[in-house]
Amino acid sequence: MNRENLHKRVNEAAARGIEYLYQHQRADGAWTDRLSSSAVPTSMALVVLSRAGRERYRSQIEEGLRWLREQQRKDGGWSQSDADPPSDTAATGFAVAALKSLDPEGSSRCLDRAMKYMAANGGESAILGDVRTWRELVAILWVLAGLRDTSEVPRQPIEVMLLPAQVRNRASIALPGVVALGAWQTRALHWGPARTALRRRAERKGLAWLRALQGPNGGIEECQLMAGFVFMGLEMAGPGVGDDIQRGCVRYLLQTRRQDGSWATDRDLEIAVTAYAILALAEFGDVAAEPRLEPTREWLLSTQWRTPYDPLGQPAGGWSWAVPSGWPESEDTAVVLTVLSELGMTCRDPSIQLGTEFLLRQQNRNGSWAEWIRGGSQLFDGPCPGVTAHVVMALRRPEVHDGSGTAVARALRYFRAAQAPDGSFASLWFRDSTHGTAKVLEAYADLGRCDDPVPARARQWLLASQRDDGAWPGTVEEGPPPGGTVEETSWALYSLLRAGQPAWDSQIVRAVEWLADSQDDNGTWRPSAVGLYYPTMFYSDDLIAHTYAVRALGRWLKCANGDQTGSRLTEDGR
Repeated sequence: MNRENLHKRVNEAAARGIEYLYQHQRADGAWTDRLSSSAVPTSMALVVLSRAGRERYRSQIEEGLRWLREQQRKDGGWSQSDADPPSDTAATGFAVAALKSLDPEGSSRCLDRAMKYMAANGGESAILGDVRTWRELVAILWVLAGLRDTSEVPRQPIEVMLLPAQVRNRASIALPGVVALGAWQTRALHWGPARTALRRRAERKGLAWLRALQGPNGGIEECQLMAGFVFMGLEMAGPGVGDDIQRGCVRYLLQTRRQDGSWATDRDLEIAVTAYAILALAEFGDVAAEPRLEPTREWLLSTQWRTPYDPLGQPAGGWSWAVPSGWPESEDTAVVLTVLSELGMTCRDPSIQLGTEFLLRQQNRNGSWAEWIRGGSQLFDGPCPGVTAHVVMALRRPEVHDGSGTAVARALRYFRAAQAPDGSFASLWFRDSTHGTAKVLEAYADLGRCDDPVPARARQWLLASQRDDGAWPGTVEEGPPPGGTVEETSWALYSLLRAGQPAWDSQIVRAVEWLADSQDDNGTWRPSAVGLYYPTMFYSDDLIAHTYAVRALGRWLKCANGDQTGSRLTEDGR
């Protein structure tokens, strides 16, 4: 394809992508994404509703069971993300628990196929083993659903609630489940008098802690799966144990149920994707002067935590991924601060100052940032190159903070230590290494330091890991799907362009062509399950794919036009 034709195609693709964004903007200026439905939270929610009132919620239960049966894949398993390949043993274990405990006769054919799938993948002993990751929840649900003996469930150390807050909070987003399931296990298992008394004392503190973090919508972490396990643990503990918390969890599950009868693991990432949308639109013009984005700025400001978040001992000033029950965290705080600077706000604004102070206080001793807990070490809440890169890109902006040199210098030392021998960076919240490597490279580009050894090696890794068809990643180490994805291709393309890779370089052109070819007739792109809730727990998100694709194409148009700082769409792309 010649240059003129490709430029025209990308202009048209970008124009359709922008039109799609504005068509889906909410009245309050924000955006709502769609996270993939999953057999995991759907199964959990159905078991919860059956315990909360089988007759009262009969229609919701029947529709959910129907959804599960229809989503079973040809090999007998279930996927973690809609019905997309591949089948997953843990998702299958969840579905079997719901179907077997709630409708064994009506689901007999599905169950027969599921048991064959499980047998072919290690059997119950492997799938329900004490694996000490999120996959241990399969065994817990089987016990809660009455399919296994109580003694076979992994034990939850509710006693951590008696430890100092800065220690216990290192359990991070797993702690609500530890408290609720621990309350049940205190009564269901034998501990001895002294240990039982200790656990009951911890339970009182734990219930007070749960009440403090449960949102007014009944949500806990805006996570349907966690709300389900909190309900089940407290309900199985017996009458009077957090009844108010249980009611809130049921209310939240009913509110977040989809029309097809399914649930996603999280409700949505409304704050995150709204910020991503602004960053995409900023590639095409001055978003601060766009009237349609004035309410967006006000909405983002309204979602800031202006008081300390006591359940985690966090300072005021942070943003979460969604409201009202999301927790303040570093990554989305950084992205929102970056967006607010694009929307015309400066470091003199009290909201910007408060957000900056939040980030500076959250930095780890090694110079990194984690999502929630300073000094944490959990697999899903420890130091993260991707999170750290987003914070660096926010703090280096004079509109956000004019004295962040020391914090950024410490972060750069962390990057030097965290880079893999092959030049890549891992990322806790997305699979494999494309996201982390691209974000670190983008951060160095923001700092004007692309010639440093760290970004040079990161750029080499990205170029070497491109597929022949132009997409990323070259290989998939873990998780679905095989082949290239819109998300990873967009991250890699954008960062390489920011780092100075020429717009008409053959590898860049192949990536641009692949993205343009992948756009559908509605002006958007198909998402892939590259996101991570926990290690090996995957999801897809329609607006993550869409916004990053639009942003990457917008950056390419700037570079192809010879303008590295900004340009609007040309006339033929309007």
